[in-house]
Amino acid sequence: MNLCVSSIFKRTQHFIPARTLFLVLSFCIPSFLFAQSDDHIDAYKISQLQSGKVIVDSILVTGNKRTKERIIFRELTFSAGEAMTLKELEQKTERTRQNLINTSLFNFVTFIKNFSADSSRVTVIIDVKERWYLWPSPIFEIQDRNFNSWWETKDLFRINYGMYLTMENVRGRNESAVLKFRKGYTELYGFSYKIPYLNKKQTIGANVSYSFLRNNEVAFSTYGNRLQFNRNYTKFLRKEKEVKLGLTYRNGLYNRHVLDLLYCESSVADTIKELNKNYFGNNSDAASYLSLQYRFRRDYRDAKIFPLRGYFYECGFTKDGLNLLHNENVDNFSVDAVVKNYWNPVKRTFVGTALRMRYRMFNTTGYYFNKALGYNDFVRGYEYYVVDGQTFVMFKTNINFQLVKPRVISVPIKRLEKFNKVPYAIYLSAHCDAAFVQDKVFYDDNPLANSWIGGAGVGASLVTYYDYVLRVEASVNKMKQKGIFLHFAAPL
Repeated sequence: MNLCVSSIFKRTQHFIPARTLFLVLSFCIPSFLFAQSDDHIDAYKISQLQSGKVIVDSILVTGNKRTKERIIFRELTFSAGEAMTLKELEQKTERTRQNLINTSLFNFVTFIKNFSADSSRVTVIIDVKERWYLWPSPIFEIQDRNFNSWWETKDLFRINYGMYLTMENVRGRNESAVLKFRKGYTELYGFSYKIPYLNKKQTIGANVSYSFLRNNEVAFSTYGNRLQFNRNYTKFLRKEKEVKLGLTYRNGLYNRHVLDLLYCESSVADTIKELNKNYFGNNSDAASYLSLQYRFRRDYRDAKIFPLRGYFYECGFTKDGLNLLHNENVDNFSVDAVVKNYWNPVKRTFVGTALRMRYRMFNTTGYYFNKALGYNDFVRGYEYYVVDGQTFVMFKTNINFQLVKPRVISVPIKRLEKFNKVPYAIYLSAHCDAAFVQDKVFYDDNPLANSWIGGAGVGASLVTYYDYVLRVEASVNKMKQKGIFLHFAAPL
């Protein structure tokens, strides 16, 4: 994981661009929780409408300087001409607001309802405040699996620097383009382009990406559930290339199918092969293969960045090695699934649970393909460890108490309206996680494999707009090891 040393906030689990400095200095905190409906209905009209239905006369959009109206209308849960009760109208406008915020196109979405004289018809106005879409991001970042594992060593050799240029909402169609140029610990050059909708029905999308990276340090094995590194200051020890073509199909509002075809190529220096002859399997110093990946996702969360209500289901498969290229030397197959649920049992208290599992048919028994927990996800309390294996199951639960309700204040930045509103919210939390990882190949030197592990603790989260979360947690694990850990994403 890459972490920017010039900021404590992070947009993703992989890196923090330098633009974070500007957001932090502006105290810019959550957007997705705070857009409020502005209903111009007096008490008399409300009582009149409670027992009857109102017809949506028309739907208007304001504030969209770049975003095409059809992109906004794609997220609506109601349409012009539809008749519904006032309660149903409230529910549908709130759900639509959440859908629009989850596109990551807007900081604020406000609904204004103008009723006719007899209160039988209503004009719905959707007012949006667009995000900043162009981010030239100088990079000065520290790379590791997470901030805590880096802080344990404070190794300044693991520094990346360079430039990312991110262009979001290209042509006003929610397309995104990213150019990457990075030097340092892990050199990276690449680009990506995503088009969410290719057809008039706005159901089919596509994406393409290319990346090339190389670095002077490689984790060649795991011992005692700790990564073992080899470093060479003058020679690159690993090179990797990936080309991806993808298609998406979005039927309705909350279901999405993703199909990706990848060409992957990786090689290591003789030094790494000598340290671990089974690094790629088959006593090889390189791996090249086609990979076919399919995902089905149903996402009904109120907010993607820090969800409090709703659910998220995902399942899919990955086939590495399709036997279509003459030099393919990988043959693995895995299926996996994720189930997350969020609910609000009592006022200001929110509960979330997550179940993640994977089953892998491990025909190419290389260390390179044996990652499980401790990389993109982990049991809290085990931030310093990795638990490698083929098959795993993990259960996580989190209870959040809303210490500071969502609030919005203004700051004197008149010329930058995308930054002059400062919303924020703070949550206290308690958590408990457990997992089991099965490893049939490399388990001898890694005692956390093939046994249940667990961790629990308490924490606090600050939720910020532009998709930033700062989370501090105190956790204790099964080995009675305690620690305070810093994270930059929602817990589940």
